Amino acid sequence: MTAKRSQGLTRRLAGLAFELTPQVFAVACFMAGAVVLASAATPAFSSRLAVLDRALHPILIDLSHFAASVAGFLLLALSAGLWRRRRGAYWAALIVLLGGAALSLLKGLDWEEAVELAVVAALLAPCRAAFNRSSRLSEPLRPSWMLLVAAVVAASLWLGFFAYRDVAYQDELWWTFLTDSQASGFLRAAAVLALLTLLIAGRSLFAAPGARSHRSAGPEDVARALDVLRQADRAEPEAWLAALGDKALMFSPSGRSFLAYRVIGRRWIAMGEPAGAADERRDLLWTFAEAADGYGAAPVFYSVGEGLLADLATLGLAMRKIGETAAVDTAAFSLEGKARQNLRTAVNRAEREGATFEVSPPGSALPLASELKAVSDAWLQAHRGTEKAFSLGRFDPAYLDLMPLAVVRVEGQVVAFANLMPGVRPRDGLAVDLMRHAPDAPHGVMDYLFVRTIQWARDQGWAVLDLGLAPLAGLDDRRLAPVFARVGALVFDEGEAVYGFSGLRAYKAKFAPNWRPRFIAAPPSTPLALALLDVALLTSGGWRGLLRRG
Repeated sequence: MTAKRSQGLTRRLAGLAFELTPQVFAVACFMAGAVVLASAATPAFSSRLAVLDRALHPILIDLSHFAASVAGFLLLALSAGLWRRRRGAYWAALIVLLGGAALSLLKGLDWEEAVELAVVAALLAPCRAAFNRSSRLSEPLRPSWMLLVAAVVAASLWLGFFAYRDVAYQDELWWTFLTDSQASGFLRAAAVLALLTLLIAGRSLFAAPGARSHRSAGPEDVARALDVLRQADRAEPEAWLAALGDKALMFSPSGRSFLAYRVIGRRWIAMGEPAGAADERRDLLWTFAEAADGYGAAPVFYSVGEGLLADLATLGLAMRKIGETAAVDTAAFSLEGKARQNLRTAVNRAEREGATFEVSPPGSALPLASELKAVSDAWLQAHRGTEKAFSLGRFDPAYLDLMPLAVVRVEGQVVAFANLMPGVRPRDGLAVDLMRHAPDAPHGVMDYLFVRTIQWARDQGWAVLDLGLAPLAGLDDRRLAPVFARVGALVFDEGEAVYGFSGLRAYKAKFAPNWRPRFIAAPPSTPLALALLDVALLTSGGWRGLLRRG
């Protein structure tokens, strides 16, 4: 090996070691905090305590004991910030380590413990450059880290109660300063530690990291996203959902690409794939994942296709199938044959009852807003439903006005409609989004609308008409299948009364689609079932909408 290659290898290894610095010190500070708590929970050496008693007031010794317990707890919590390379955690850890060293001497002349803390602080001090992320000292702890902190606190409390098991409990222990038994100091510290653990656990459980600073996009960002879509060289039809304004938008540095997402709990959930410049897709995926990780949240990608799986695997994410979309090949679609008898019947019946079909160009929804709203309101009332969000469109004339609108009329009155989200290229096809029909519309009116829309799309050169997702369809209930897939298959087969999973797929199957799998991706530590539940909550508008049948 040449000297040049040796130097290059040395630099790369040094770089890797530098990257691991935050994790190394996070572990060191966590262990130091555990040592401080264990020391504070057990009696000090009587000989050392006698020396301190002659030099210091008992109250100062007891307060030092109490403060050392708090310092130990802070080191446990700050270690999470060190792991995440927080500058604020770096400075706070240095202060607490040095302060803890001083308190270790004041509470019982624990010079061994003081040396350990001072050594960790001395080693940490020159590594400031490794902590390059902005400070978020109030950042909630991840569940796994919170469990570790709670376990150490619980162990130290058990150790203290075991050490002072021979001391009879008295109410006076809470406010008496004793240097002979130290039980009172431990009791007060134990109460505060338990309270701090509960407060941090509660905050960590209900926190949504980044939710305040990553809210739904405003009109200017929505307008930017629409400009990107009009000039994009790669975008899925569902990218138009960004125009609803119910999601945050992350743009690439060039502004030629964007990703739509929402923050819920500890997860940042991206809706679909990046839209815009094809050469910026992977970089934008990394930017989104790193931004979520920077807030201590998990990046989740919902409803992505097979073409993005390789890039998501590069990010180290775990992926599971969540269902299949019904993509109708417009060129191959036909009403001929026995299998299409029901569709032919629906079309003929609708036209006998005076139904006519047309696809209006973008800009046609606003003039029809009152008619469309009447149909939408009647549909919602008949189905006891509420407007959806996130992964589905809602009735908004300004949103519908952006896209082609398939309309069915009877005697000139609108009785059914659906907006069509176009892809960038004809081969990308169209996707049906919002679908509504009046209760008094001809029987089978939606069959009629879909058939005519497929035929119109074929005549206009669109290769595919996507009828939307059939959730949980195509999951295998096999012994070697993942638990996620097996449970999903069970819900699909047995959950008809709750949602109508199999009925929805059966309806879309009438149009002989090609079933394309859709996936959800998240870090391996993220329960995908909970991430999917978050998507359902976002789409339904919360628990009330999710549990409401319609």
